[in-house]
Amino acid sequence: MKESEPRPTAPPTTPEAFEYWRGRELRRSRLAALLWVLGFSAVFAWSLNVSGMFSSNAGIDAFGRLGQFLERMLPDLRSEVLFDDRRTQGSVAYWYYDFPRWLDAAIETVQMAVVGTAAGAIIALGLCSLAARNLMPFAPVRFVVRRFFEILRTIPDIILAILLTAAFGIGPMAGVLTLMIATLGSQGKLYTEAIESSDARPIEAVRAAGGNWFAQIRYGVLPQVFPIIVSYLLLRLEVNLAAAAALGIVGAGGIGLELERAITYTEFDTYFAILLMIILMIFVIDLTSEFIRHRLMGLKVYA
Repeated sequence: MKESEPRPTAPPTTPEAFEYWRGRELRRSRLAALLWVLGFSAVFAWSLNVSGMFSSNAGIDAFGRLGQFLERMLPDLRSEVLFDDRRTQGSVAYWYYDFPRWLDAAIETVQMAVVGTAAGAIIALGLCSLAARNLMPFAPVRFVVRRFFEILRTIPDIILAILLTAAFGIGPMAGVLTLMIATLGSQGKLYTEAIESSDARPIEAVRAAGGNWFAQIRYGVLPQVFPIIVSYLLLRLEVNLAAAAALGIVGAGGIGLELERAITYTEFDTYFAILLMIILMIFVIDLTSEFIRHRLMGLKVYA
């Protein structure tokens, strides 16, 4: 193609013009990708510099100090008395000297996570239909609901827990409300995006059959997005379980109160024992979530 000829703005029909158009579009896409990579690299390098990742402020023996701290967390167990009673120093029972109390706190943590996740998810499921473009035609309503979700997501969980603990006192109520609000903000966004990505044809079929707005949601949307919603819900439950354990440090109930006590009295081996219990709880919740998710998807659980 000669330079004096007009350059095509859409895919042309002749092979010569098509090759010219294809080369031009490839150069444009590669240049755009290069600019994005350079821009991201610059921001990433600047962030590393500001964060002090490679500065000497942390000292040259930071990993050594971390190793010393981890060494202090390890219990002094002895194989010859490993399974003796709690009065024998060096046994597992001596290490987990207050296990019944920690177990009650761990159960309370699970209860906080379940109640907070369920309450927040139910409210989010009711509001997300007001934020989805394919269900709510009024833009102002969508704008208000979406901004509401964003406001809830911007509040750090720990700050919210401190405020609610000051309002409701030390205990699980502040933790449940914190988890409910955090779940509402995050699940509202995820549920809205799941609804917007659903196929519009079932919704149109329900509408054509005379179904109202609620019928369109019940029969046109929910059957499509229900497995996705459950998957998001189970993932949020795992996140909230870990968050519930951390929120107890500021007085929001659960096993975090025991963690805070262990930190206060510098009982590093106790801190490690409680931490192992939290990891085990998350491990069990993860296996349960995987089982439920696979059953809903019709997959073999142990395939």
